[in-house]
Amino acid sequence: MPVDESELIILVALKEIDRALIELLLDNIRKRQGTLTYKEAAESLSQRLGRQINPHYGLAASLGAISTLCFELGLPLISARVIYAEATSAKNVGKGFYPLACSLKPEYSAMDPVDVWKRELSLVRACGDWDRLQQYLDGTYESSAPTISTVPTVKNPFVEWLSQTSPLAKVSIRKYAGAVGTVSSKMYERGLIQKPLENMPLSELDRALSVIMSDMEFITRNTRNNHMYSNALKHYRYYVHAVCEHGENVEYLDSIKNNSAIPETQRTAIIQSRVGQGVFRKLLMEKYSGSCIITGLDHPKLLVASHIKPWAVSTNAERLSVDNGLLLSATYDRLFDCGLITFKKNGKIYLSPLIGDQNIHRLHLSRDMRFDLRISGSMGEYLTYHNDVLFLK
Repeated sequence: MPVDESELIILVALKEIDRALIELLLDNIRKRQGTLTYKEAAESLSQRLGRQINPHYGLAASLGAISTLCFELGLPLISARVIYAEATSAKNVGKGFYPLACSLKPEYSAMDPVDVWKRELSLVRACGDWDRLQQYLDGTYESSAPTISTVPTVKNPFVEWLSQTSPLAKVSIRKYAGAVGTVSSKMYERGLIQKPLENMPLSELDRALSVIMSDMEFITRNTRNNHMYSNALKHYRYYVHAVCEHGENVEYLDSIKNNSAIPETQRTAIIQSRVGQGVFRKLLMEKYSGSCIITGLDHPKLLVASHIKPWAVSTNAERLSVDNGLLLSATYDRLFDCGLITFKKNGKIYLSPLIGDQNIHRLHLSRDMRFDLRISGSMGEYLTYHNDVLFLK
């Protein structure tokens, strides 16, 4: 029985063409038919309405209206079923669908347009609640509030942390969070990582990022999206570095301790190098004459033997190589380790905007400073890794 119209929540005001398009798409779903081309949809609507509907610009507004309605009713975006005639390989989805989907679901902004369309189309096919949309058309839909407001919000700790600690805009934070989730699921599905990034401690995350950043498919997509994915992963590493326990994976350390193929003295040196001790520290103390390369501080208790390419992703030889290290006082070691500062081969220091201008002043740093890194051997390659994978631009 229809309810009093005064009790209805008017989510979207529908025009005649909007209602006809909804009926067409619902009928398409009930008959288990495939996607509709713009031309097919326009022809069907022309017959239903008794007037000519242009397939090129006559459907855009209606598709936007019914997508918004579906979103507010808690339904998938039914407009995903309308595509270009030549979209046989899913590469020519309607140009308006992606920005519309992103405006309704900001997490899609971090995804490839075709992947967004595929995901939404799969949700449309799996949905069994289309009666809700039909009831809205019939005036029998009852709700005390739009469905979207009754769905509990799941807090994302990465989003919350970035919101509280970084100067990034909200839209950038949402994009980064979505990008991390997308990369994590993609790489896990492909078997390049053994668990989702969200379940990894810092040392394991560093190893995963090394694999991901060198994957050609990732590189291609990252370049196409103006390096948004790599920037998102760097910020996620910064978050993990800040909030998680930094203890090394015990099983990983044990695998080195118990590896009889490595001479015992070398095993000891490798493990000691993890915490900036032993042979690695001695070599750096000699190379830099026992002084921090930034401050000149020379008190041994205040100096840290820092790996340029993280210990977790280095080979055993790289873990002990003097070329893969810098001697830094504790504060600057922390800045370098979490990617807030880096160096070019010419000694120029680069400062992340996340440090903040006031803190840069307090640290007695400036963006035109250069330091004597005493470049040797493969040091340039390690610095390039730090610039590309860790530094927060």
